Amino acid sequence: MTPAAVLLALAASAPPPLALTVSAERIALPAAAAPARLEARPLEHRVALRVPAAATAALARRLRGASRLCPAVDAAPGEVVLRCTARWVRAAVVEGLPGPTLDLFELSVPPWRPEEEGPPLVPFDGAALGLGPCPGERPATRGECALAAGDLAAARAAFEEALAAGPSAHAQLRLGDLDLREDRPDAAVERWRRARAEAPWGRLAAERLCELEPGCLAAGGRAAVFDALAVERPLRADLVLRRIRLRALAGDLAAAARAVAEDSRPAGACAGAAAWCRHVLLVALRQPGADGAAALAAYLEVPGRGEGPLALELARAAADRALQAGAPRFAAAVLAGQTGRVPRDELSDHLRRVVELYGAAGDAVRGREVARFARTRLPEAELARAPWRTALAALRPSAPPAPRPAPARPPAPADDGDLRAARAAVEAARLGAAPATRP
Repeated sequence: MTPAAVLLALAASAPPPLALTVSAERIALPAAAAPARLEARPLEHRVALRVPAAATAALARRLRGASRLCPAVDAAPGEVVLRCTARWVRAAVVEGLPGPTLDLFELSVPPWRPEEEGPPLVPFDGAALGLGPCPGERPATRGECALAAGDLAAARAAFEEALAAGPSAHAQLRLGDLDLREDRPDAAVERWRRARAEAPWGRLAAERLCELEPGCLAAGGRAAVFDALAVERPLRADLVLRRIRLRALAGDLAAAARAVAEDSRPAGACAGAAAWCRHVLLVALRQPGADGAAALAAYLEVPGRGEGPLALELARAAADRALQAGAPRFAAAVLAGQTGRVPRDELSDHLRRVVELYGAAGDAVRGREVARFARTRLPEAELARAPWRTALAALRPSAPPAPRPAPARPPAPADDGDLRAARAAVEAARLGAAPATRP
């Protein structure tokens, strides 16, 4: 089948515009893989398919070597991951007859949908821009307030009202943002072109147009388009975060993690997009080798890292990297500080891992404290299971079981000594690690 015929056959899966599509593939999936839940991971150049555990092996066999865009396949119970060699890929699972298919599209620009780790939608500070405080008297102000509250329907209505009252580059810019989130890039481009001539919105329109223009992304002048010093301070975050995203998509996750850490202070660009920034940091922390070590160093610089969005996920990833860097005591302390956030059905595994890490660090005192806390939260039958018996035996191989004490407080988070040890281990790992291979 010719590339044009493939693109025509893929029309049912709502493909991206032909102008932004380089090539496309359709791969038939085993019937047992239905329903398959797709998870796009453009920052890692991967596509994950979540399927019933019994269907994993058959799906992995079917996908190995079936795609030119994403040829390598990793499998674990319930998940099959495709590693892509194409720079930017959109994926879709289409349920139909005679069976489900996986549709892959090679894009000439970065993916833009929210579920594809698209650009963040950062609310502007209306008061700082002279638009007035929330809830706002003018439609444009109400639109920004609605964006900040996550009410995209109300935001669209407010910006359309502002545009109906007269020309408004601000409203055009925001309506283009909403069009892009709804997977209508052509409509977004038209709106941004109309906003391009009016400052300060023209600078933000130019960056958005650049993200959907292959020639602009490849040009040497891209840095000037995303120069945060060229806009008013209330608009800086928009440029900074989009620049971080492009850096991460280019494979420089270590630099993206450092930039997130720098802008995670109270007045930084991440203040209005904490969840998005922390997602980038989480992706970087999950990388092996030098990138992961650099991300751990960045994580240690994030204020309030133990609170807020993705705090538990970040702590788990940081613990993995710290252990890899030779700092099990710090890894244990990071996890212990998140005990209050752990879901009830994960508490046993969480506490056991903390005990094991303290044991690996030779810190039996802290390990026994965590074990005593576990006895106040877990049934005896759980603690009698083999994994727990092994973890406890490593702390006190010859001691009899301790009596159940009064309820104890959760273990304390890392102290300064832990932090210093972790930083030293991270620095050693960074110096000794080989350069990461870019996808």
